Amino acid sequence: MKNFLTRLMPDNDKVFFNLFNRASSNSTAMAKLLNEAVNGEWIPEQKTEFAQISRLKAQSSEIKRQVYAVSGKALVSPFERNDMYALVSAVNAVSDYIDASARRINLYSIDAITPPIRELCAIIYQASQEIEICISALSNIADPDTITQSCNRIKQLEHDADNIYDKAFAQLNAQETDTFQVIKHSEILGALERTTDKCEQVTYVVESILIKNS
Repeated sequence: MKNFLTRLMPDNDKVFFNLFNRASSNSTAMAKLLNEAVNGEWIPEQKTEFAQISRLKAQSSEIKRQVYAVSGKALVSPFERNDMYALVSAVNAVSDYIDASARRINLYSIDAITPPIRELCAIIYQASQEIEICISALSNIADPDTITQSCNRIKQLEHDADNIYDKAFAQLNAQETDTFQVIKHSEILGALERTTDKCEQVTYVVESILIKNS
């Protein structure tokens, strides 16, 4: 029985890591589209990226469902099932918040994309890329340096996002006289900042997995 499980484990691990990698890759694709949407000339009705983000969000939810379904049938797994659920849920939360941010930008009909919005979208894209690197490195958990470096970069990016948000929010309230514009931009900035928080939360899950399996 032991030999059978030993032979089975690499195949099971591959299935799970493929799903984790797909989840993080999908999230990065969404972040890339969001970053592209807010750059260049701002003509909201011509921005097809928002519809693409929505479609990719549906894929994120499906990948999460697949992890739950496969783990329920698997005899063995690369690490504890609760940790696998936490990981795919954390990555899915990033996708959720990217989608929520995109919908706010798309639906609130703001006149222009401000520099803080562009900066926060760029940070989300960078953090998503680091999450992708980090999760890919989990398949070689015996060599934690890449994981640790990516986690630290994500945390620094989240800290940078907090600073951008705080300055932008203060400036918005000090300079904008149109109440509706204040509300719209506050909602957008808040959604983007919360997305970076979700990116940081992925690192907590990954670090917990690293500690348990090192």
